[in-house]
Amino acid sequence: MAICVPCDRQFTTQHALEQHLQSSKHRCQDCNRFFQSTRSKDQHINTSQNHCIRTQSGIADKTHPQASRYDSEMTRNQTAVLVVGATVDDFISPYTGVPRTTVTPVFKMACHLRFTKPDVEMLLRRIDTQLDHGVISALIEAALRLLPPDNTPEGRLEAKERMQQKIERALLHELSFVDQLRDLGYQFLTEIEQKELQLRPTPDIRFLEPVWIHGHLCHWIEYKSYFGFKASPFITSKDKRQFKKYVFELGSGAVVYKLGFETDHITVPKVRLFREAEVLHLLGR
Repeated sequence: MAICVPCDRQFTTQHALEQHLQSSKHRCQDCNRFFQSTRSKDQHINTSQNHCIRTQSGIADKTHPQASRYDSEMTRNQTAVLVVGATVDDFISPYTGVPRTTVTPVFKMACHLRFTKPDVEMLLRRIDTQLDHGVISALIEAALRLLPPDNTPEGRLEAKERMQQKIERALLHELSFVDQLRDLGYQFLTEIEQKELQLRPTPDIRFLEPVWIHGHLCHWIEYKSYFGFKASPFITSKDKRQFKKYVFELGSGAVVYKLGFETDHITVPKVRLFREAEVLHLLGR
């Protein structure tokens, strides 16, 4: 059973949930932007300049005195983004990751405390670190995956609910990232759109034209909503196989981690790792 947390609705399959998240309840059809609730979407429609030039029937009024000026501004802005964002930027030092010597002690402490199910504050009372709290939380979550499974009915239900919430959070983060790329004017196919066209393989983003990101040519982007590090259980080896397949089929690409990654976390030829904040900054210049 899949659940949309913002709507508190249940769906029989994960695919049905994804279709719901792509529906008009969560997505502005004009902007193709995602919103967590109908209220936030309606607020966007009522306040966005893109929607203000409309008649009461909801049809855009092209005769409005501001319409032509707005359209020309939008075209000019989008063109500028495409030109600048698609060129190589040699002037910004990229995020290169967090040293392993910084990550490992925190993860080890999280593993040591995992039976107490620690939170960030508990961990910080045991170890001194400058890591971002979001990264610490991700390391704790990874450590908790090493706990032996609770095979009681209650334990299985709790584990299922946690996994469902994790999937939903990851999907919301991915949709937000995709929307921001679309807002910058880039043209691409999402994983769902690729599946509808029966394309294989299906990275999260397949650019219609390759894009330069800090000197690296990207035909595709795979988005990860977590912090990437070598000791992460059950993830790293699977990711490597996935990325190698993308390179073989599509060419060079990028992996974008929302929370960042450990230095030299994954080394795959023709694959570059980025943190979400830097990618959006570089592509938006």
